[in-house]
Amino acid sequence: MSGDERTLLQEPQEAASLSRLSVRRELGGRLPPRLELHLGGELDADTAPGLREDLAVLAARSTEGLLVLDLSGITFCDSAGLYTLLGIRQTLPLADIEVLFTRASAVLRAAADQAGLTIHLALQDGT
Repeated sequence: MSGDERTLLQEPQEAASLSRLSVRRELGGRLPPRLELHLGGELDADTAPGLREDLAVLAARSTEGLLVLDLSGITFCDSAGLYTLLGIRQTLPLADIEVLFTRASAVLRAAADQAGLTIHLALQDGT
C-alpha cells in the first residue's frame, strides 16, 4: 500500500461514560499520522471501558499511525485503569498503531510502581 492510500489515524467518538475522565484530542499533520490524546481525571473501573471502546473504534478505522497518550492529567488510577493502559500498549500495535505514553502523572507512576507495571507500560516523562 502506498503512502497516499493509507487511512489516516482517525479520532475516536466521544463516550458518555468518560464523564470523570476528560480526553482532549489533537490530530497531527505528520507522517506517520499522529493522534494525541491528553487524559485528565480518573482512570478507573468506571471510566476505563469508555476509553477502551473509543480506542477500539480508533483501531478499526485506522491502518497505521502513532497514538500519543499524554497522561499528565490523571488524578486517580486503579488496577482497571492500569490494565486498560497495558491492553492499549499490547493490542493497538497489532493494528499497526504505535502507542506512546508520555508525561505520566505522579499518581499514575505510583500506581504503576505499586502494581509492578512501570516497565511493561514504558511510561515516559517527556514527549
